[in-house]
Amino acid sequence: TEFLKNLLQRYTEGGQILKELIQNADDAEAHTVKFCIDARQHFIDPGGLWKPSLAPFQGPALLAWNDSVFTDDDWVNIGKMHQSMKEEDVLKVGRFGLGFQSVYNITDLPTIVSGDCVGIMDPHETVIKNEG
Repeated sequence: TEFLKNLLQRYTEGGQILKELIQNADDAEAHTVKFCIDARQHFIDPGGLWKPSLAPFQGPALLAWNDSVFTDDDWVNIGKMHQSMKEEDVLKVGRFGLGFQSVYNITDLPTIVSGDCVGIMDPHETVIKNEG
């Protein structure tokens, strides 16, 4: 989308991504944030994946963890491009709705695991096709 292209032009340096993820964790009232770079490329039989189209996305990876869990509102908000449910809350650093989107500088398929839920973000539906 045009929005993602413009956004990526604003976030040209990779270090900004870590800052944005820390700010998101702060907004979620997390107490701990950890990052891990997994440089490995995992060669998994595509038949063993949820979708065979995920095979090219098995590494390397930046893993970001915090001790907060997404609320239902968080899951709704994360999928909105350039809209934020935080915009009315002046205490939220991420009230502008751009922070998480910065990860598209390093991946086409960011994945979120929170609590017992998994969200695979594929705004262009190039890997995960809408089948419903």
